[in-house]
Amino acid sequence: MRSVHLERDIQDPSSSLGYILTPVAEQALERITKGFKRKSTQRAWRLTGDYGSGKTDFGLVLARAAKGARRELPKDLRRFASRNAFLPVIATGDSEALGSTVLRALDQAPESRHKRPSTDDVLKAVRDTVVKAKRKRFGGLLLILDELGKNLEHISRNPDSDDIFLLQRLAEEAARSGDKPFVIVVMLHQGVAAYAANLDTASRREWDKVAGRFEEIVYAQPVEQTAALVAATLNVDTDRLPNTIRRESETCMVAALKAGLYGSSAGSSVKELGSQIFPLHPTVLPVLVRVMRRFGQNERSLFSFISSAEPMGLQYHASRALVTMGHYRIHHLFDYVRSTLLPVVTTSSANTHWGIIDTVLASAKVHSHEEEAILKTVGLLNLLDAPDLPATEKNIRLAVGGEHKLVDKAIVSLRDRGIIYERGSVNGLFLWPHTSVNLDEVFEDALEATAECGDRIELVCNHIESERLVPRAYYVQTGTLRFAEVQLIPANLLDKMLTNQPVLDGKGADLNIRIVLPLDKAQKRNAERVLRKRGCELNDGLIVAVAGPPSHAVVALRDLVAWKWVKSNTPKLSGDHYAREEVARQISRAAKNLRTSLGGLDNLAVPNAVPLLWFSNAISKRLHPGRQLLSFLGEECSRIYRKAPKVLNELINRRQPSAAAVAARTKIAEAMATSPHLENLGMDDSKRPAELALYLSVVRNGGFHILDEDGGGWVFRLPSRARDRCRLLPSINAITRLLTAGGDDVMVPVTEVFSELAKPPYGVREGLRPVILALYLATHHQRVALYEDGSYLPSVGGDEFHRLMKEPQAFQLQHCALEGVREDVFLKLLAILKYRPRDPNGADLLDLVRPLVVFIAQNVPEYARRTNNLPAQAVAVRRVLLESREPIRMVFTQLPQACCLNPVGKKKGGDVLDPKELAVRLKKSMHAIQTAYPELLKRIGNSLCAAFGITQGMPHGRKVISTRAAQLVPAVTEPTLKSFALRLADTKLDHTAWLESMGNLLARKSPERWRDLDETEFLHQLEISAGRFKRTEFTLVGTTKRLNGHACRIALTRSDGTEVGDLVDWNGLDESLLEEARGEIESVLDQLGPHGLAAAMEALWCRLDKKQPHKE
Repeated sequence: MRSVHLERDIQDPSSSLGYILTPVAEQALERITKGFKRKSTQRAWRLTGDYGSGKTDFGLVLARAAKGARRELPKDLRRFASRNAFLPVIATGDSEALGSTVLRALDQAPESRHKRPSTDDVLKAVRDTVVKAKRKRFGGLLLILDELGKNLEHISRNPDSDDIFLLQRLAEEAARSGDKPFVIVVMLHQGVAAYAANLDTASRREWDKVAGRFEEIVYAQPVEQTAALVAATLNVDTDRLPNTIRRESETCMVAALKAGLYGSSAGSSVKELGSQIFPLHPTVLPVLVRVMRRFGQNERSLFSFISSAEPMGLQYHASRALVTMGHYRIHHLFDYVRSTLLPVVTTSSANTHWGIIDTVLASAKVHSHEEEAILKTVGLLNLLDAPDLPATEKNIRLAVGGEHKLVDKAIVSLRDRGIIYERGSVNGLFLWPHTSVNLDEVFEDALEATAECGDRIELVCNHIESERLVPRAYYVQTGTLRFAEVQLIPANLLDKMLTNQPVLDGKGADLNIRIVLPLDKAQKRNAERVLRKRGCELNDGLIVAVAGPPSHAVVALRDLVAWKWVKSNTPKLSGDHYAREEVARQISRAAKNLRTSLGGLDNLAVPNAVPLLWFSNAISKRLHPGRQLLSFLGEECSRIYRKAPKVLNELINRRQPSAAAVAARTKIAEAMATSPHLENLGMDDSKRPAELALYLSVVRNGGFHILDEDGGGWVFRLPSRARDRCRLLPSINAITRLLTAGGDDVMVPVTEVFSELAKPPYGVREGLRPVILALYLATHHQRVALYEDGSYLPSVGGDEFHRLMKEPQAFQLQHCALEGVREDVFLKLLAILKYRPRDPNGADLLDLVRPLVVFIAQNVPEYARRTNNLPAQAVAVRRVLLESREPIRMVFTQLPQACCLNPVGKKKGGDVLDPKELAVRLKKSMHAIQTAYPELLKRIGNSLCAAFGITQGMPHGRKVISTRAAQLVPAVTEPTLKSFALRLADTKLDHTAWLESMGNLLARKSPERWRDLDETEFLHQLEISAGRFKRTEFTLVGTTKRLNGHACRIALTRSDGTEVGDLVDWNGLDESLLEEARGEIESVLDQLGPHGLAAAMEALWCRLDKKQPHKE
């Protein structure tokens, strides 16, 4: 069967003489020719059949039969030649308006190639042609349209046309043609509904209604009729066949019919074809038909196989010695499929089974010819997986041929070795043990289930993620890699998109591209009209284009959606590894086909799509994808981000800098704070670390770190516009505007600063923003304060900067500029306090605030920041220094008020603050704060001396206490008292440390961290510990454990047994006073004698008795 072209082959009178009439063709001819009779209403026919099934050849026969051209028909077809001849007009469909195809068949060219013929014009042309046919003595007009599917595809892409209505009118015209007969026959590869699958529900119903206007003929040849065609084509002289081959062919045909390989309706006439189809074996023909139907073009491929000399084909087999080769069997066909049809097999759903089959055949050890034939036969039947072609042992034995015992033995051997398996309701043989999923059937179910899955255009947009577009030339010029995000949107959502347009916020894409996909050309025209009208309303950075209707993509999407449905709705896939892999491959292939069918819309950076009309708020122009479009995007980036930095350091100028870049950025910030006066910020330029590259490319190249012309070393200054090579000044100025927008007292979150820099016209990348902030702080340190969680940071080093980068939401900035009266007061105050400004060329508020904050935060211990044992004014000043959050308010309002002075306003008027008086009071308060801790230590020493009865004070008192404690330590074992004595006896510590040690022991806290209550606790514990110390010391006087030579124990006992006593230690007492007291006492005793002694003893008794604890 050769390929036939209707319009070309009608010119060849002999082109139908070899036509073989099959029952299907005969029935079709009988049904259609009945419409040639008068008063018939069955004159609109729809012939549906697969590719290569012989529809076009049938059309040629029908045209000649209608014309009555008996000589151009085979003898058995001449009976259909109409005596009442019809004028046949024919045309092959194309991707064009249906009216144009009909006019071409009528040999009437349309008025204009670009103008669509109207329905009325086409119908008038048909009626005129019928009239002309009648004048030429024809009975009527026969219109045959081959390949009508191409016209229907064109109609589905242009649903705004009335072509489908024209098709309906043609069918109605034929049915009502009456005595002016008009018969129309259209030929399709599939049902009309299949061409309308991409349309909405209402349109599909309309198409179904139109299809119903035509009588349908399904043009599909059954296997037994195909066998007759094959026999006629081979034209075998059976008389010359060896008797053995003829008998085997006839016997095997009978067996094949009994096995149902030719279908249940096969007639007895097929039995006679056994030897007529030689060298084809009777069992191979049904398999061959199924193979060509699935992997070829039906009968066309079948007869091409019969006539061609392809490797492993029928002619190749027949060219061998007849006795040696015998029949062409299924295992021979397997070799043909593997050598010729494999590309088609591997791209179909059968690839799953083919992978298993090929693996089994490659790995199995074959011991005989029968085993190889069995494996190939089973493999091909498994590949087709057709219920009417089961691989049962009986069928395999019949197909392989030869001695049945050898075949049975081979089957048993293969089964025992685990190479083939018997399963299923018919006990078929398979090359895999598990139940396999019939993907063809499941896929057909999926197509049906997903037919109503929503708007197809919207589904295409949802399934496609277009590649981002990067204008590389812009990146090379500026160092900033910007990208445009591309999204596909349905045309029916264009108005919604225009209402909610994307905004460039610095967080997402740098440009936003929207490709509008219309359902048809009408939607496309409407979308372009809307954009021309509302293009000026588009946001900056939003660029919109309208593509053509993606009809091919919609078709490709149908497969993708169906395969995804198969994956999600087929439970049996869980037990079929190969089927799961095939489904995954099919999904991947369908997705690839979908992207390919978009014609380059998924990647506009590649110049493989048609030019599109692009709309922005500035212009509308037609651009080709690829270089032209990318150049335009670069121009848009330059326009929108006109104040963006120009930093050619890809390590830091990026959205997500690397760990090395972040570390380098932190080190740069720390060096800017600690070594701004050193060249290269003190970095060793011989080692070339990452931070040095960052410094040279941004800080140094940007002109921010320069050598002072006055010889003051390296300093940070704002560069001039001429020296701003990195174009950072616009971003620096933007920060200043943001900080001053709300006034000097407003704190602005760092995140807000970063957000402002990220937006157009700056578009600063995340990696570069902290560097710009560090440069801003370095060049504006006198006028900008940095806060962390509301607390002022007097200096910003590496740790602070690292925290800022990790949690920028915790940091705030405040602008602190001076003007008017405040500036005069501030300068005088700075001079009186003798604070040197950081920048000799100009002092600013923070030159005063920083020393004050550093003083209270770092220069005094915690005790000084907590105690209330200070003058009220000092306490008020300290509170301001600790709690103030705003430098301006602190200096000009809170500190004056704390010093009992009036605040300083911006303008002159009222009582003007005397800077000298404020400085004096401030110094006095700061001195009180600064000396609070030394005063505490002094009080601790005095308390120790008082507790041990030492009047000379420190540091002499410490020597006396330490000596006494050293003598007590060896005799004491109780832990608390021993610890107390050891601390007292420690002479290695300096005096301050010794006092802190005693305070820490008794108050259980370092004096630096004391509160006022801790001092009270210390005095209480000191009284207890000193009392125990002295009582223990008292008990040891007079024992063998001598304490020292300056202590003695005195005891008085009355005659009733009452006794009082005490330990007297004169070590540490004033020697001159002792001598004076001793002389006076001796003088009294000499003068009074016994009376003086008695009086002295009574006085001692009273004094000692008061010191004794009395029991109640």
